[in-house]
Formats: sequence, structure tokens, C-alpha cells
Amino acid sequence: MADTNANPFLNALFNQSSPTPLETLENNVYTNHLFGISLQIPEGWYVVSAEKFNIQGRKQTLNDGFEDMKMELFEMIGSPILTITKHDPDNTIFDGIVSPTINFNMDVKEVEYKDMSLFAFANALDVEDEVCALKDFKILKKGPLFKISDFDCIQFDTEYLFEHEELSDAVKVEMSVLNIDYK
Repeated sequence: MADTNANPFLNALFNQSSPTPLETLENNVYTNHLFGISLQIPEGWYVVSAEKFNIQGRKQTLNDGFEDMKMELFEMIGSPILTITKHDPDNTIFDGIVSPTINFNMDVKEVEYKDMSLFAFANALDVEDEVCALKDFKILKKGPLFKISDFDCIQFDTEYLFEHEELSDAVKVEMSVLNIDYK
């Protein structure tokens, strides 16, 4: 499931020898035992392999200036720990259709953000079109700070123009991002 090669911290954690698995998928519940996080996979949704995610992700068209360094960006960002999608990615009936998708990512706070609160971090994010890899990216709403199991959380609602070599027309997509400051 997890492809942590681009993230040295996660790579080291995931490659430690352990008597129990670091992650499991049982009865439509993904559990990351390392971080103590579980996600219920919606009934009828499909887990997408990191390999398939990487193949399809590299076919997305990025903003000018980012397209030339697309491979380096994908290597730097890496794959999500878990990707699930509503439509079966192996069923050709869904070819050319953009499926609702949920990606679960974990990143280490970069040094300049290490001591910053999640609220301050969220308010510092103001992405302008010309500096974002995603086309026509806009933050539509930054939600209020809230808690899940004593961890600070904030949700962003965004949109961007999704262009992919397997689609005849670009599609405006909505993306909600739930940030959890897991310390």
C-alpha cells in the first residue's frame, strides 16, 4: 500500500523491522498501526495500488513551468499512503471518467513550519495560480479549527482544472483537504 520512497522519514519508519504489520486492510478498514490511524473505506470503493496511482498521476497536465519538472515533482512528493476510488480503475467502462477519489497522505513538517500552529500555517497558505502546479487552483474556503482526538484539524475546500492525457476535455474538480496536526 504505502510507497514512502520520496519521504526519508516515513521510509525509515515503514522499513523498521516489526513483529506486527505497519498497515493492514481488513473488512474495508485501513489501519496504519505505526500512527494509530484507521480509515473506513466506503462500501463498493476500490483501493488503487501506488504503481497505478503513479502511472496515472504522471499523465496529468500541470501548469506551465511545472510540466518540465513533473517527474521530479512526483519523485519529491511521492505516492499517497492510501488511494481509494469510487469507480473500479481496472474496469474499462470507466475509461475517460473522472472518479471521486480519496488520498491519504502523511508528511513531516518542514523546518520552517515545525513550531507553527496548524491555524497559523493554514492562514499562511495563499496559493496564487502562477506559483501552483495545479491549473486554475483556488482555495475556496478555509474552515475553522476543530479537534479530532485532541489533534488540531482544519479543512480546505479547493478547486482546480484537471487535465489528463486520457480525457478529451479538462474537468473542473473540487478537492477538500483535511489537515491534521499529528505532531
